[in-house]
Amino acid sequence: MNVVGLYGAIGWNVLISDNPKLLKQSEDSWTHGASVTLIKDGEHCVSISEERLTKIKYDGNFPRKSIEYCLSAANLDKNDIDVVIIPSMANQQFYKNYINKTVEKKVRRYFPKAKIEIASHHLCHAYSSVFSCDYNEGSFVTLDNAGSVLFDTTGQIFACENHSFGYFNKKKGLFKYYPGIPQTNNLGNYYWMWAYHIYVNKIQKDIQLTDPKYRETFCGKVMGLSAYGNIKEFKKDYRTHFEGIPQVALESFPGRDFNYGNLSPENKAKQLQYNFENAMLEYIKELKEKDYINDNLCLAGGVFLNILANSVLRKNNVVENIHIPPFPDDTGLSFGAAALGLFKSKEVVKLPHNISLLGKTYDDTEIEDALVDTEYKKYDDFNELCDVVSGYLADNKIIGWFQNRSEFGPRALGSRSILMNPTPQKNKDTINKRIKHREEWRPFAGIMLEEYQEEYFMDTYPNEYMLYSLIVRPHKRRQLGAITHKDFSCRIQTVNDQLHPEVTTLLQKYNEKTGCPILLNTSFNDNGQPIIETPQDAVDTFNNIDLDYLIINNFLITKNK
Repeated sequence: MNVVGLYGAIGWNVLISDNPKLLKQSEDSWTHGASVTLIKDGEHCVSISEERLTKIKYDGNFPRKSIEYCLSAANLDKNDIDVVIIPSMANQQFYKNYINKTVEKKVRRYFPKAKIEIASHHLCHAYSSVFSCDYNEGSFVTLDNAGSVLFDTTGQIFACENHSFGYFNKKKGLFKYYPGIPQTNNLGNYYWMWAYHIYVNKIQKDIQLTDPKYRETFCGKVMGLSAYGNIKEFKKDYRTHFEGIPQVALESFPGRDFNYGNLSPENKAKQLQYNFENAMLEYIKELKEKDYINDNLCLAGGVFLNILANSVLRKNNVVENIHIPPFPDDTGLSFGAAALGLFKSKEVVKLPHNISLLGKTYDDTEIEDALVDTEYKKYDDFNELCDVVSGYLADNKIIGWFQNRSEFGPRALGSRSILMNPTPQKNKDTINKRIKHREEWRPFAGIMLEEYQEEYFMDTYPNEYMLYSLIVRPHKRRQLGAITHKDFSCRIQTVNDQLHPEVTTLLQKYNEKTGCPILLNTSFNDNGQPIIETPQDAVDTFNNIDLDYLIINNFLITKNK
């Protein structure tokens, strides 16, 4: 059976046409992170975010290009798809009233023979985590800003699903889902709104909360800023309570100084991070104490992109095993929807070898087509290429790195990366000035050989998808000067030759030359652009930004003289 999970705007503005004001809004104002996942014959085939193909950051429109991409990669025709699952933006009854008028009409053009179903937003989040790990049974928690929504008769949203939990048993085909009671001031909304106010206060610019260029970035920017706060005593701004099921409530409304007072942006960021981390921790502790979850815990939803909070949760050992997919945000909804479609059909969901690398592969012909009018050399021996490139990195050159299948999710994980020597502290400023043009307080991440983790970091644990931050050991902070943050933390990804053979080989060569098994790793993109996808994207970006060299599989590309 061939199943497609599809997330993106599907005429939401048409569905709420009773409200003229909302009609004027574009479709992408309703969704973000549009994506498609195709699972062919029960085995996962390919996933892609629409933004990678349209070059529109956070693109939430109907994923036309992603559909074409996935069908092509799987060598399938639109008539070959049996089931299409669409994560919802509204409640089931709403769709029962309108699916034949709008949703089915639009989707049917692309999948004429498929059965089309609508699924809960949060349920798809849960499936994205549950079916991207090898736990046969366990539990899940979903936390975000807003999932499936409810509308009143005027088209206005009056409730949003923002937390849920449940348990699963894959072998027995069991999946029990408990939707939480909608809350206005929930964890996701609380952090996002406060982050917006803090960021605007910090940079002193008039930015709209819904500005598509910024709306998904406030949280990450403020998370980095929190390390510069120097608060000694924190004010608790949350409480957990029990009303049928455990819940967490935030006391202050974002933007109003309740427990944040007249603080600097740095201290507000630190206060915000404290409340966010501890509210999440206490909520999940409450679920565990009341036996709503067990020791195999799967987490999903945009809240779990906050790696500092993830780290606090991990360090406190609330449960024995935690799994967060590399796509916990809305990007991963299509993966969860496709897995849901297979599970409902009693099909076995077979995990891909590496769940972070789900794009298609590009052969030498496609690469060489992109290299017309460039200077390049193809290496028959990949080890030799890595030996050359590691020398460039040791000499502080900035490398564009393109290998294998692209990452599915918001982070560069060694397939579409920009790499640099992590040792000189000044390299952070160098890459920022030449390439990324980010706020100076934001840290850069690292990528390392997993076997050296304990030597360099405290409180170590597997970190294949860069979902946790670790504290750098004191005697290693100078060696990792460009990626050690103000609070001595580092956003690190660990790799091995089973999951990431190409970047592992490069790191081994670099370690042989320098005695350092770690590189600075940031996303391969121009400022304000999504991460690149194709060889042509790589070449175009290489020509537009100040990279020294570009590596595409076995090809080494240099700047035209």
